[in-house]
Amino acid sequence: MYISIMISKEYKSNYLNFITSVPDNYSEDKKYKIMILMHGFGASMYDLVNLAPSINHNDFIYVFPNAPLEIELGFNQTGYAWFPIESQNYQESSKLLNKTIDEALSMFNSNQIYIGGFSQGGMMAVHAGLISEKEYEGVIALSAKIIDSNDLMLKKNKPENTKLFISHGRFDSVISINDSFYMKKKLEDLGFKISFNEYEMGHEINPQVLNDLSEWIAKN
Repeated sequence: MYISIMISKEYKSNYLNFITSVPDNYSEDKKYKIMILMHGFGASMYDLVNLAPSINHNDFIYVFPNAPLEIELGFNQTGYAWFPIESQNYQESSKLLNKTIDEALSMFNSNQIYIGGFSQGGMMAVHAGLISEKEYEGVIALSAKIIDSNDLMLKKNKPENTKLFISHGRFDSVISINDSFYMKKKLEDLGFKISFNEYEMGHEINPQVLNDLSEWIAKN
């Protein structure tokens, strides 16, 4: 039986390093959908790479940027953050992210772009993605929250052309599901129709999340 895999490659960048994953039958002549996926606080660009085939391994190219802020995790372990938890100032990271996305997009023939992330990466997807100058087909926030509701000033991504997928665990002790409810309400107040999904889980991405995300992008 033939089993499709994805081929991943690391890139050093003047902005943010990143990994791309393409279908094993990738063709330069074919247009692909692109999904930008950002890791959470303390992780790295490697963290979500293995999830890509479970979402869609035929029609998508994935880009996994590495957050810019290096943090010491102890035991000689290093992780990365998109912004300091104390200040929640994501503006500089947002600029680097957008330049990195431009660099990655220039490498491929794409027709639709999605942006998403887990935890702090999901926050970046909402603030540096949804309210950016780039047009996104969809925004994916996994176990995330709004950083600052005053920053939700829409530009090119409007309710009529951008879809939203939000997932959260009922037992999340890192980011409360109540924060996700608040984000849902704020985005609905702006006019967005949201696929909101609750799960019997903690701060994580389980197989059911991936299955529901896969079905959502198939419909969108």
